[in-house]
Amino acid sequence: MSIDLIKPPTRFVGLHAHSHFSTFDGLGYPDDHINFITSESQGMDAWALTDHGNGNGLAHAHSHAVKLQKQGRNYRQLYGVEFYFVPSLKQWTEEYAAHRQAIKDAKTSAAAEKKAKEKTDISADDEAGGHVVEDEDETKSIDILKDEWKRRYHLVGIAKNAKGLANLFTLVKKSYKYGFYRYPRIDFEMLKEHGEGLHVSTACLGGIYSNRILRGVAHGQSREKIQHELTYLSDRFLDCVGDNFHLELQFNKIDKQHVVNDYLIEHHKLTGIPLISTADSHYPTKDKWQARELYKKLGWLGKRDGMTLPQYEELQCELFPKNASQMWDEFKLGYCNHDFYKGNEELVKSSIERTHDIVWNECEDTWVDTDAKLPKVVVTGKTPFKHLSDLVKEALIREGLADNKVYVDRAKEELSDIKYLGHESYFITMYEIFKKAETKTLFGPARGSGGGSLVNYLLGITQLDPIPYNLLWSRFLGRHRVSWPDIDTDAGDRDELINAARDLYGDDAVIPVSNFNTLKLKSLIKDISKFHGVPFDEVNKLTGPLQEEVMALARDENQEKSVFVLKHEDCMKYSPAYREFMEKYPEVGEHVATLFMQNRSVGRHAGGVIVGDPKDLQESMPIIGVRGDLQTPWTEGMNFRNLEDNGFLKFDFLGLTLLKDVENCIYRILKKQGNPNPTFLEAKDFFDKHLNCRFLKQDDPKVWEHVYHNARFTGVFQFTAAGARKFALEAKPDSIEELAALTAIYRPGPLKANVHRKYVKAKKNAENIKYDHPIIEEILGPTFGFVTFQEQFMLLAQKLAGFDPGESDKLRKTLVKKSLDTLHSKGSEKAIARDKFIKGAKELNGVSEEVSSKLWSEIEFFSVYGFNKSHAVAYAIDSYYAAWLHTHYETDWLATILQSENGNPSAMSKTISEIKSYGYEIAPADINHSGIDWHYSEDLQAFVPPLTSLKGVGDKAVDEIFANRPYKSLDDLFFTDDGEWKHSKLNKTAFTTLCKMEAFASIKEFKESTLLNHRQLLGIIISNYDRLRKGRYGITKTQQKRAIKNGEMLVPIVDVLIGEVQDVIDWNRTEKIQNYMELSNDASIDLLFPQSFVDKVSKKNVGSVFKIPGGEKGIGWFCILETIKKKTKNGKDFMRLKVTDNENNTGWVRVWGNLEDDINYTLWLSEVHNDLSWGMSTSLRKMKLINAFE
Repeated sequence: MSIDLIKPPTRFVGLHAHSHFSTFDGLGYPDDHINFITSESQGMDAWALTDHGNGNGLAHAHSHAVKLQKQGRNYRQLYGVEFYFVPSLKQWTEEYAAHRQAIKDAKTSAAAEKKAKEKTDISADDEAGGHVVEDEDETKSIDILKDEWKRRYHLVGIAKNAKGLANLFTLVKKSYKYGFYRYPRIDFEMLKEHGEGLHVSTACLGGIYSNRILRGVAHGQSREKIQHELTYLSDRFLDCVGDNFHLELQFNKIDKQHVVNDYLIEHHKLTGIPLISTADSHYPTKDKWQARELYKKLGWLGKRDGMTLPQYEELQCELFPKNASQMWDEFKLGYCNHDFYKGNEELVKSSIERTHDIVWNECEDTWVDTDAKLPKVVVTGKTPFKHLSDLVKEALIREGLADNKVYVDRAKEELSDIKYLGHESYFITMYEIFKKAETKTLFGPARGSGGGSLVNYLLGITQLDPIPYNLLWSRFLGRHRVSWPDIDTDAGDRDELINAARDLYGDDAVIPVSNFNTLKLKSLIKDISKFHGVPFDEVNKLTGPLQEEVMALARDENQEKSVFVLKHEDCMKYSPAYREFMEKYPEVGEHVATLFMQNRSVGRHAGGVIVGDPKDLQESMPIIGVRGDLQTPWTEGMNFRNLEDNGFLKFDFLGLTLLKDVENCIYRILKKQGNPNPTFLEAKDFFDKHLNCRFLKQDDPKVWEHVYHNARFTGVFQFTAAGARKFALEAKPDSIEELAALTAIYRPGPLKANVHRKYVKAKKNAENIKYDHPIIEEILGPTFGFVTFQEQFMLLAQKLAGFDPGESDKLRKTLVKKSLDTLHSKGSEKAIARDKFIKGAKELNGVSEEVSSKLWSEIEFFSVYGFNKSHAVAYAIDSYYAAWLHTHYETDWLATILQSENGNPSAMSKTISEIKSYGYEIAPADINHSGIDWHYSEDLQAFVPPLTSLKGVGDKAVDEIFANRPYKSLDDLFFTDDGEWKHSKLNKTAFTTLCKMEAFASIKEFKESTLLNHRQLLGIIISNYDRLRKGRYGITKTQQKRAIKNGEMLVPIVDVLIGEVQDVIDWNRTEKIQNYMELSNDASIDLLFPQSFVDKVSKKNVGSVFKIPGGEKGIGWFCILETIKKKTKNGKDFMRLKVTDNENNTGWVRVWGNLEDDINYTLWLSEVHNDLSWGMSTSLRKMKLINAFE
């Protein structure tokens, strides 16, 4: 029968498909695929997502499926994984171990050199970025000589029901936990244990069936023998999953695929195992084939040669989500070239349609239980809520608050809401973790709206009492909120909180939250342009200023620069140069638009973890492994909420460097007070007695005066930026609430609206501020009439206009949240809220419509900038902690900050500059005075850097230095009392570093000017190292005896060598800078900018180039740090100079022309144009070299 006479199949579901969660292999988010298959052109009603080795995209697919179903669409989502499979992990492990042993043994064989070059550790090759990257070429190659242990096979598993979904997720976790070697593997043993409810198929050319068929054909085996081996495999799969096992046909232009299809059809006839056909789709629409090819190439960029893109005619597979008709057309393309299909047409048609029957007749519409998955709270004789209530009551008694009606009523209100919402287990879990960790790390006051909860405070989850600061429970939680609480917390060491959770509930109960790193715009443009041959200089010219150019126009006025994401659409809208580039290279623009935000790797949330019952977690999400640690497959953030919506509550355990600095500073203080080895509990005791807001008020006038009024801000949290410091000096805060207001106002939105200037002006004239009603004064008085905090307009709505707490929080959301999708509805809600506010103010408090309308306008204006008061107060207290130490233990605090910034040259230079401005000295590293950390030396009256920060001076050398010092002279440095060489760990390299860092200034020869510079000492040591090691006289014991016998006088070798180096001159300024930069990554400000130079430019009133405003020309000076020579397309010479000034500003200056090579660290005066788009530029003829010492 002619194939044209056969009625084509009418139904089909793709049961094998990949999204960009098959990183650098599949393309597009799951919803892109779903939208295409459900489109009118495709007309499909179901789809299975089966990414490689993971279920990272399944929650995305589910979320979109629910959306379609709510729209009334008849759609079913299937959840699967294309597993990596080996028959036996035990056997694989043994073979791999044997391979490693063979390599070790080969070192003694004739083939040692060749064998030794083979990789012995294959666990890291393809997981460098946290993602397992599928290598399609390797997987599908049939190399008959390839060792079996080097292989892994594909196997598709799809959940048919709830049990199947739990087993699918369990297999994923176990594949990472027990089967990970480059790729996460499962085997027959795992599949048999967790095969119930799974539909399993043989996958593609990467599957074990394809391998056995093609390997057998390559070896010339008979069909019978190959079928016998397939039958053995089938028996094992049937034993694992029973009738849910299927043979998978695919159709494309690959000859090997048709060979496999031939054998699978025959195997079906021999065994009765059902056939299915799949599209094995990898991109969401037919036209995205080239983007997918490019995405694949980007995954191997820099690792492989031949990275050119194929032409459409060269494609062997079209891997878009096909419908039944397109599957049949694909089959027909190979039909004419392969006779075995003839007579099997109906079988193939049935295999296509069977996919639809499986989905709608055998599979259930299933997903995980979305109830919260928390650790089980078991307290004998108590319900979780009774346990929580008892904990709160005990805390009220302990804190002396049991008879305070305000506190008792507030606690009752919060507990009532917690019970109503069913959140008691969440609070108990947080309590248990913090209780466990409190003996290990310091906690911050609070973070975010959780600081408004009295229950949090009483349980020790937060340290901030919300009552004195009028912080609102309803801003954090209440019956009006359907979402789970989100308590963000700060600790000095976040790992201690995570460790506490693991100690309490087990390692598998605490899973860190993943972040998916995506392809960013600027790097994507560069990579794609390479493939299309766009000149690099042209690309660099575009991308260099792009971020600043577009951000200035596209960034929301209340958005921090650090969180702004450069988007293709914004660049097209706001950058003429970008539009012009994309019009010139449309293929680049097309691929950028498609590949932007596609997955690149998996990272880890800064402090987010899931805490729950291990079995619940294992069966409710496909947990993955990243760099050896288990992590969630799904994430939670601004764009996606795939955790909480499915019952997984994210606990944010965040580390705050400030708290670690406070702890480390306390250790220094305790040591000075006579405790040589203070414990953490002793440090915590000091913290509780002197700092902790749980026990003390932050009202020391010395602190406000010393730090916030007199600009001693080094290491003071929230006040590291120059603008914030200036604001504090002008506002002169003298309370935590005022400090909180400053931190709330010093953000992009309020600054743009000049709120900071208005606030300072209002504070200076506070006595003249008139309030239209006592309630308004009560709420806005602490911020001098400004609606600074969100809680303020919530309280105005409650107390002035009669809103209940839930309504006031809804008002906050209506005013604060901005969404184009809800713009119309928000406008309507605002109008309703305004009418209620004005009416309520009049009826309850007699406020005129004129006054309430004016107040509403102020609330509406400031709501755009309004900040969470709980967060602001907590961070103000954190800032005060630093300021208190800065005031009462200043040298200890400054030494702590210096140590904290060790290894960060830019921050270190800034800190050193500030410390010197206070009148302190910074000593160079010194063999006698430097310790393990930065410290303040009372002897030197200066801060001294540690020896451990110097390259070339190892820990053992430092230990030896400490053990033998002080060193009074060179003889004392080199030799024992008996004249023997003193050192075994302090070697020539270490001596070289110490000399170049001028670290011997405290010994006698330098103090008495016997040696004039450290270059002389370096000459003594390096040129005579072997002689010095012989002892004090530079000769052996035998030689000494012979000399004495001959009546010769023994002269110490040091005395002789000092005389030999008297003519050696010191390193010049540039050489010293190079020494310091090479060995410590930093050079002192005095070296870079000698005082004579600073005095000279100050006298001439000339500032650095960084003082030249954007868009203007001016005269400025700079110091060159780095030089990059370049040419334009026309061959014109220019340079890019990285420059700095004595305030630690750094940037780039483009210079037309060419300078001599050795110009780093030289000082220059120049006329510079500071272009807003191009940055700073000048030319050689406008530059003048400055002699730093004139």
